Amino acid sequence: MKKRKSLFTSVFAKYMSLFSLFLVAGILVVGVAQLLLSTSFWVREQRKTLSEDARLLALNITEQVERDAFSEYLPPALQDNNVVLELVETVSVTSDIEVMLTDSDGDLLLLASRQSADPATGSKLSENLMVGLKTAEGTYFTSGTLDGLFSKHRYAAAEPIYHHDRMLGYVFVISSAGSLGMYLGAQAQMYLLAALIALLLGTIGCYVITYRMVKPLRQMAAVTRRFGEGDFSARVQVKGADEIAQLAQSLNEMAVSLSAVEGMSRSFVANVSHELKTPMTTIAGFVDGVLDGTIPPERQAHYLQIVSDEIKRLSRLVNAMLNLSRIDNGTLALRPVRFDLSELVCKTALSFEQRAEQKQLSVEGLEHCTEPCFITADFDLIGQVVYNLLDNAIKFVNIGGTVRLHVQRQNDRVFCTVRNSGEGVSAEEMPHLFERFYKSDKSRGMDKSGVGLGLYIVHQVIQLHGGEITVCSRPDDYTEFSFWLPSVAE
Repeated sequence: MKKRKSLFTSVFAKYMSLFSLFLVAGILVVGVAQLLLSTSFWVREQRKTLSEDARLLALNITEQVERDAFSEYLPPALQDNNVVLELVETVSVTSDIEVMLTDSDGDLLLLASRQSADPATGSKLSENLMVGLKTAEGTYFTSGTLDGLFSKHRYAAAEPIYHHDRMLGYVFVISSAGSLGMYLGAQAQMYLLAALIALLLGTIGCYVITYRMVKPLRQMAAVTRRFGEGDFSARVQVKGADEIAQLAQSLNEMAVSLSAVEGMSRSFVANVSHELKTPMTTIAGFVDGVLDGTIPPERQAHYLQIVSDEIKRLSRLVNAMLNLSRIDNGTLALRPVRFDLSELVCKTALSFEQRAEQKQLSVEGLEHCTEPCFITADFDLIGQVVYNLLDNAIKFVNIGGTVRLHVQRQNDRVFCTVRNSGEGVSAEEMPHLFERFYKSDKSRGMDKSGVGLGLYIVHQVIQLHGGEITVCSRPDDYTEFSFWLPSVAE
């Protein structure tokens, strides 16, 4: 049964969903913050406005009382003073607020309001309100129902009324809390309209940006599928310099590397097949010639020596392939022993005496190999390193040229240098000499028996021993390989 594909399996859907979620959450957070700030602003403005109205109204009432010379009792003066009543009514109507007068004991004397008639005249302020009025520094401000005096929520500012330094009562300027709801409603409408526009524009922008971001990822996925099918010619178009562009560039570089590795692998298989087939054919032919008498007895030793050389060549090839496999798998175990590197180099060089004579070579430096330079390393692997370097040196040296060997101890290291005269190595090929399966253009023409593993194995073996190998060359002059290994006390 085919598994159903989830809606959120694609990067595009995930990014769009997450962006929409964060955008909506951001709008909600900003909306709540705006609501709280708007409420705080409105209450602050209401307090400022009501306090100013209460202060001015208290001053006007005080002036009117003093003008009419009512000095004994405030209640009859206010109740019988038409000017005060008209002033309170006018303020209430023009400002759309409620005005309430009380005496100094908190008894309600007058309420001017365009709304409900509560509280009724004769009501009394609570003890809590009276305490707040008497202890307030400046204008007293409160919100609520004034301890049950009103049935609905109010905002109120109170100011005392004085006559000749005698406190006669209080004037309250009161505003309904319903205006806050209307104010917040207007704010909410504007905010919702702006939020919808922002959500729409944000969604469109996210769609465009996410699509442009995901498009190269889809191209990369298509290219990697082609890589999996063995087609390394596909490339991703690189635009910009961001992380995705860098990833695309890395993918293209990987394709180049994979293509090169694929080519080298095919060349390796072809070379190995040739390397295995040619000596085996030679061995089989000469052995059959000895057995059936085609090769006379006096020539059998000569051909048996050729068979022996071919068997040794097969052995070296098999060992190289085994070492390559062990290096790649990390299973190449070192068996370190203490030995003299100078002696090993000298003996290995002597084994190439016949080939050196055939090319009329001059081998220099053997006289310096008499000084012992002891190291602790895997004897067989280091022997293979020295053999491969000498084999390459003699293989690519010019006819009648020079091969120079040098082994010396410096502080806690032993250095070994193999140098041959000849064409040298080009600067373009130098960085690739230690890559596996790599064969330079020159070696393809001169080295018919190599498979491009020798220097790679040399490099890996030296690194496994904690040493380092380098190469330098001068065109039409020389090529020099040099490596060092940790030395031990003699």
